[in-house]
Amino acid sequence: MITSPRKSVSSIMLILTTALFVLFILFDTYSWGKYVLFALSILILFLGFYMNGGKMKLELNAYLIFNILFIGFVLISSLWAMQPSDTVIMTRTLARTFICAYMVYISFLNIKQFDTISLLKAVMWSGYIVAIYALAFYGLDRLIDAGKDSGMRVDNEFANVNTVGIACALSCVIQVGIRFIGRNLRLFPSALFMIPCIVVIAATQSRKAIVFLAAGILGCIFVNAQKSDKKLGGKLFRILPSICVCVVIFYIVLQLNIFSGVRERMSALMNSFFGTGAADHSTTLRHDMRILGLKWFIRHPIGGIGMANPHILARDYLNFNAYLHDNFAELLCGGGIIGFCLYYAMYAYLFSQLWRYRKVDKQRVAFFALWLGLMLIMNYGMVTYYSKSQNFYLMIHFVNVFDLKRKAIELCKSENTSRQ
Repeated sequence: MITSPRKSVSSIMLILTTALFVLFILFDTYSWGKYVLFALSILILFLGFYMNGGKMKLELNAYLIFNILFIGFVLISSLWAMQPSDTVIMTRTLARTFICAYMVYISFLNIKQFDTISLLKAVMWSGYIVAIYALAFYGLDRLIDAGKDSGMRVDNEFANVNTVGIACALSCVIQVGIRFIGRNLRLFPSALFMIPCIVVIAATQSRKAIVFLAAGILGCIFVNAQKSDKKLGGKLFRILPSICVCVVIFYIVLQLNIFSGVRERMSALMNSFFGTGAADHSTTLRHDMRILGLKWFIRHPIGGIGMANPHILARDYLNFNAYLHDNFAELLCGGGIIGFCLYYAMYAYLFSQLWRYRKVDKQRVAFFALWLGLMLIMNYGMVTYYSKSQNFYLMIHFVNVFDLKRKAIELCKSENTSRQ
């Protein structure tokens, strides 16, 4: 247990961490945002230093190695980039984000009393704060009207609407999932904040957020089933009624007028995917950008055209100066197979470690595998490799793996002691 005043310090660390996640979404476009990010990270580091008795253990670890290799490659790719200055700027962005994330990483890593659940709560509350801010910024009437018509979707006035939608969806998924993986955690009253989150998701009309929310909550049912010792078939049979109930509830909720806009957008996406009808402009453009990126990857398969350079192709060939709206295509086009493998090696490592320590805490491992899998799926429709929030989410996954490893060692020692 953490005793006072250390308990107060730990609470402040979590509040500051929550503020970091809110900062990524609400104030990322402001020039002063990077300075506040750095200041908060340093403050968290100092508090972590205090919590650990004035000591801070630094060592070469997987999180450090993966990021150094990837950021190093991004910088090197400026040597053959179409526009080297863009690549250098991206290197600085990635380096700044990583330095801040690493300060938070080692702060929590060195405190034995901290549990990963605390970091999940920080992410959850950050999404709730974003939802409340959006409610105050746009007003309830405008949000409801925006959800009713695909042509009235809220604009990127204070942040990217997809980022806002996914942040709200993630908070709802964590709210449900944390009930299963935590200890003595009540669902209410914090679950009431899911209501403004759902309203905001409807107003953003983010298809990715809807998929994230639906798949995440359905996945949490499977997470809960991990407490059973039954085999996979038995678990699936047990959770089938719950899944059916959730699907029916989702269907009924999506029929509400406030979800009319996102229904239209989802229908357009399905038409494009199955080739059964006309797709909307957004879906068509994203498809064309994805194809363009893959064509140039085939031309430059090893190192790509230079990181942060694919927007040049979109500008010249599609008259749309933006990233490719697909992390896989963006990395393959910009970094070739080398950049692609260096980045997704982090995901491969995290999945392998979750599998390795799956018996330490089945429900927790299942939830983090679910979250990591959803992050991977979201990469299909957005570029995430330089996203501050996505990079910090990956940092939490590395903290979780370290925590699982620590608990595995403790369990092993306990078993050895009992045998003696």
